[in-house]
Amino acid sequence: MKKENRTVLQISRLLLTVFLPFILLMTILQFYTFNIDFYLSTYEKNNVQESTGMGMRDLERVTIKLMDYLKDREENLDIQATIRGEMREIFGDREKLHMIDVKQLFLKAFALRKLGFLLIAIALMAIYRLSNDPLRDIYKSVLWSGLVPLIFALILLILMQIDFNKYFTHFHEIFFDNDLWLLDPEKEVLIQMVPLEFFIEISTKIFSWFLGIQLVLSAAAYKMLRSGKIKSY
Repeated sequence: MKKENRTVLQISRLLLTVFLPFILLMTILQFYTFNIDFYLSTYEKNNVQESTGMGMRDLERVTIKLMDYLKDREENLDIQATIRGEMREIFGDREKLHMIDVKQLFLKAFALRKLGFLLIAIALMAIYRLSNDPLRDIYKSVLWSGLVPLIFALILLILMQIDFNKYFTHFHEIFFDNDLWLLDPEKEVLIQMVPLEFFIEISTKIFSWFLGIQLVLSAAAYKMLRSGKIKSY
C-alpha cells in the first residue's frame, strides 16, 4: 500500500473512532433535552409546581417554548404565565441572556454532529476503497470508539455520584465565559423549573444509556473480530 493511502486509511479509522461515540452521545442528549414527558415527570418528582407557583399546564407550555427556542424555532423567550395567582413575564433578563449562551452551545454541538455523520460516511468509503480487510478495520474502529469513551464515561458517572455539584460547576466554567448561569433559586423561575436534582437525573440517564450502548457496540465488535468470520477482500 502506498504511504499516502496508508495515511488516509489511518485518518479514516481515527474519524470513525472519534465521531461515532460523539454522535451517539449527542443523540441521547437530544432525546432527553427535547422529551416533554421527561420534564413533566421530573416536575412531579421535584415539586416544581410548588417552587415556581405555576400549574402543570403552564409549566408544560413554558417548557415547550424553551425547547423550541433551543431548536432555534423561537426567536425569544418572551412568555407570560400565572405565577402564584399573578400573570407575569416568566423569565428575567439574566435568564434570557443565559439561555442565549445555552442555545448557541446546543446549535454548535448539533452542527458538529451533522459534520460527524458526513465525516463517518467519507471514512467508511475510504476504508472500503483502501483497506485489504475493510470489515476488520471497521470493527476495530468500533471497538476502540467504545473502549476509551466507555472508560471516560464510567469515571465521569462515578464522579457525578460522589459530588455532582462540583463537576457541574466545572462544566459551566469550561463552556461559559460568564457567570449568567449562577441563578437565584429564590427569585428566578428557570432554576426553579430545572433545579440541581433535574440535572443529576438527566446526566445520570444520558451517561447510563451511553455506557450501555457503547458496551454493546464494543462487545459486538470484539465478538466479530474473534469469530474468524470476517473474510479479507
